[in-house]
Amino acid sequence: MLKTKMTLSSFCAVCLISLVAAMVSGCGGDKDAMKAALAKTGMASDQAACFAEKMIEEGMEAEPYNYMAALMNNGASEKDAVNRTRRKFTAEFKTPMDAARKTCVQ
Repeated sequence: MLKTKMTLSSFCAVCLISLVAAMVSGCGGDKDAMKAALAKTGMASDQAACFAEKMIEEGMEAEPYNYMAALMNNGASEKDAVNRTRRKFTAEFKTPMDAARKTCVQ
């Protein structure tokens, strides 16, 4: 019986560690990819750096952030990437983006 409990608790420990690792890795977007993507669409590098950082600070989730960056890095315009991301993740993802734009982009 003791061996079963140790095996079960070892399994639970591994599951907990995996869950924590997944949560931590999903908490932030790839800022470097976003900076590169925004620069690729023609945004000035200082504005791109500010915008990429502020979107995360304002609360944009990692999945739509990274999806939008990937679209732009693959040749989509910023407008097209925003529209495609909105269709996939709903318009709510734009709230932190709009707040960041007001701060960083003139």
